[in-house]
Amino acid sequence: MAGRRNEYVYGNTARALRPIEKEIRSPGRTGAKSHRKINKESGMNPGFMIFMTLAMVLTGIVCVQYIRMQSSLTTYVNTISAMEIELQSLRAENDDYEKRINGAIGLENIKKRAMDELGMTYASDDQIVVYNSDGTDYVRQFVSLE
Repeated sequence: MAGRRNEYVYGNTARALRPIEKEIRSPGRTGAKSHRKINKESGMNPGFMIFMTLAMVLTGIVCVQYIRMQSSLTTYVNTISAMEIELQSLRAENDDYEKRINGAIGLENIKKRAMDELGMTYASDDQIVVYNSDGTDYVRQFVSLE
């Protein structure tokens, strides 16, 4: 045998030096001892089964909570999108109202209404008071101008 291990094998495949024999069991000949041996070898004791059951339950709870959070997030995103669309339409409507108001109330309309309906007139030269400013942006009036 020692001589066979030192032999070189040339080529891309190795020859089988001797066939491997497999034990063939008949399916009806397994006893109670072999079942106990299989159970011990597979590690399926009650403590492990309880641990695996708790792990599966915990995993299920985590998955359900994740799906609920994803659903609520989708609902919030859709709500925000609807509110943004509503905001855009309200802004457009507000801009339209503002343009209509500014168009309806022009300076000429204000001047005409003030002169015709309210009786206002332009100031005459004797009504205009000239004052010298000391460089500040505002004026304080201490006495009546009349």
